[in-house]
Amino acid sequence: MKPKEIHIVFNELSGSGKGQLVCQTLVKEVKKKKLSFHLHKSCYAGHTIKLVAELVQERHVLLSSATAILLIVGGDGTLHEALLGLGETYKDIPLAYIPAGSGNDFAKGLGISKNTSKALKQILSVRTPREVNVIQFKENNKKQIHYAVNNVGVGFDAATVKQANQSTVKARLNRYHLGSLTYLVSVITVLTQQKAFPIEVVMDHQQLSFPNAFLVTVNNHPYFGGGMRISPKASPYDNKVDLIVLEKSSVFKIIWLFLLMLADGRHLKHKDVHYIKSENLRMYSTVQEEVQADGELLGYRTIDLQLSSSSRYFWF
Repeated sequence: MKPKEIHIVFNELSGSGKGQLVCQTLVKEVKKKKLSFHLHKSCYAGHTIKLVAELVQERHVLLSSATAILLIVGGDGTLHEALLGLGETYKDIPLAYIPAGSGNDFAKGLGISKNTSKALKQILSVRTPREVNVIQFKENNKKQIHYAVNNVGVGFDAATVKQANQSTVKARLNRYHLGSLTYLVSVITVLTQQKAFPIEVVMDHQQLSFPNAFLVTVNNHPYFGGGMRISPKASPYDNKVDLIVLEKSSVFKIIWLFLLMLADGRHLKHKDVHYIKSENLRMYSTVQEEVQADGELLGYRTIDLQLSSSSRYFWF
C-alpha cells in the first residue's frame, strides 16, 4: 500500500518526551520512502480529539478509501483521544498507530512493533485494515458514550493514575526521561491508602455483588499498567469484554497477587480474584470512586457504566 498522503497526528509529550523522538524518526522514514505527509501537533489534553475530528471531516473521502492514512503517534491516552475524535460518525475510518508512550499496552496487545521503522513497515505492508475490538461504554448518569482501547478501571488503578498525575516528582523524573517511575511510586502510595468499596455487576441476566472490591477493571486485551498480563484470556477479536475484580486484602497479599500476575497469570485462580467474560455488562455503585479509561481520569463519582465491545479498524 502506498497512500497519496499521510496525516500524522503526534503528541510530542507522550512517554516523557518520547513522542517527539519517535515522530522525528518517523518523518525521516517517510521522507526516505518519498511519501507525502502532513504533521499535526497535539499540544494539550483533548487536542488530539479536536485534530482527528477536523481531519476526518475534511478528508473523509480520502481516508475512507485508503488514499490517505491517518497515523497517530503517542501513548495509549493519545490513541484514546483519537477514538473520541472519530466518534460513532466516523468509526469506519481506519487508524494507523505507532506507539510512543510509557506503557504502550495497546501495541503490545495487538503485536504492533515499538520500533518506529518496523511499525511503519507493518502499516504500509497491508492492503486492507484489520477489524479490532475496543471497549464502548456509556455513563448512564451522564448519557455519554466513550471508548477505550485498553481498559476501564474503578478504584485502585484509577486512584494510581490520579496520584501519578498529581505527583510532585513527576516533572523532575520527566526531565531525566524516567516518567514511568512516577507510576511505580504512585502504586506503592495507593496500595496503603485505597479502601474497599461495594460494586454490583449485571451480566447475562445475572447480578453479582462485590461488597469488598479494591480493583475493578474491564479489559480489551491481556495487558495493563505497562505490560502486566492482568487479563490473560482477554482478546481484542472475540467481541467480548473481560472483567477482573480484586477484593481488598492485606498489602502483602495484594503484592503477592501482582507478582503472580507478572509471572504466569495464576492470580486468576486466587479466591480474592474474580474473572468474568461477557458480550456486555453493567457495573454500578452508589459509593464514589475514581474512574479511568486508558489512563485518562474520568473523575471521582458514583458508578453506573454499561460496557460492551465495538469494532474499529487499524492498519497493521
